[in-house]
Amino acid sequence: MFRIIREDIRTVFAKDPAARSWLEVIFFYPGLQALWAHRVAHFFW
Repeated sequence: MFRIIREDIRTVFAKDPAARSWLEVIFFYPGLQALWAHRVAHFFW
């Protein structure tokens, strides 16, 4: 799971020039948070 999260963060850095730090990506990107919530919910389904 952590490998996938790291991949997601790296993808954001690669595609969004406004991303400045990994903490910013984790806390302030609602689309990424929604993706992670979906993956967790899918795991428990």
